[in-house]
Amino acid sequence: MRDIRVAKRYADAIYSAAVEAGVLDNVVEDVISLLSLIRDSDEFSAFLHDLLIVPESKQSILQELFGNQLDPLVLNFLFLLVMKQRERSTENILLAFTQLVDEQAGRLVADVTSAIELTSTQQDALVEKLSGYSGKQVRLSMRVDSSIKGGFIAKLGDTVFDGSVATQLQRLKRQLARG
Repeated sequence: MRDIRVAKRYADAIYSAAVEAGVLDNVVEDVISLLSLIRDSDEFSAFLHDLLIVPESKQSILQELFGNQLDPLVLNFLFLLVMKQRERSTENILLAFTQLVDEQAGRLVADVTSAIELTSTQQDALVEKLSGYSGKQVRLSMRVDSSIKGGFIAKLGDTVFDGSVATQLQRLKRQLARG
């Protein structure tokens, strides 16, 4: 619970700073890139969580890695997290930031799990359907999980749309068991 409050507090801070500086779009792009890096790179994630690396060294490494790639506001924010020893919460803070950006824009986020990666055409069609259902603009957060066999599962707020083959097979099994 405390981690969530801390993440929201830091997310509010970077959001306010980005709006004030007029660089919100750049910051959003950088945050999405950083989230992808954290999720895709075990080495970078391990680096953030390593307690043995002193803050000055972490800041130096971050400067070397991202000095010319990230908006200075984002880079300084990462430095602040390291200095305050909150870098292990980076992913949660960045997720809270994206949620705040979506709320402020009036967007809903649909968490979509599919058996295979959806094409951009399929994603566009899904966004259109979910937007029509909710009456709001929808952004997809995609994840691939082959265990659902086929189809997809979309969570939009409290509503779950389960079109997975695994769930359909379970329903069929229950119906056959009942006779």
